[in-house]
Amino acid sequence: MRRVIDADGFEAKFAADPDPWNYAASPFEVWKRDVLLKACGDRHYGRGLELACANGETTRLLAHHCRRLTAVDASATALEVARRRNAGTARITFRHALLPRDMPRGPFDLIVASEILYYLKPNDLAALLPKLHAALAPGGRIVFLHHVLDFDDAAIRPAQAVAAAERWFAAVAPLQVVRQTGRFRVAAFEKGR
Repeated sequence: MRRVIDADGFEAKFAADPDPWNYAASPFEVWKRDVLLKACGDRHYGRGLELACANGETTRLLAHHCRRLTAVDASATALEVARRRNAGTARITFRHALLPRDMPRGPFDLIVASEILYYLKPNDLAALLPKLHAALAPGGRIVFLHHVLDFDDAAIRPAQAVAAAERWFAAVAPLQVVRQTGRFRVAAFEKGR
């Protein structure tokens, strides 16, 4: 039986534990971040956007690739942890956002959507994808990293969410990178100039 998690559920998770998935120390999470950063490419971006920044572990690393980085999350507690973790990094702006409603306005040269799409209701996912494309600058890159195995608190089966995003973006932007493991998939698309 599904126990779908919503914004309040994420808030409760981060209130109980500032690192509920062991992002900081788990070898799997460290490796997954490395795969994500490689999919971002070796260029330096002007404006970046990270969706669902959680406690800021990935944010810290993405900031090295962006002149300015906006990091958003639905959990105020997660954002506070992320701010503390990234204190002294002036190039990062943290914002509370319930997606797709609060999608930041672009243009962004890099957008990272990691482990968020399957937590959105199907109609919210359908609304978010064109907003992501609209916020992506010409020549910009969007990177998706998501689990592909089912789990109980997802609103959409992970494989379905991944397929929907990739299908939508493949119609409007060339696929640049794909990496599939037994547990997660990474895909990067670049918007034409």
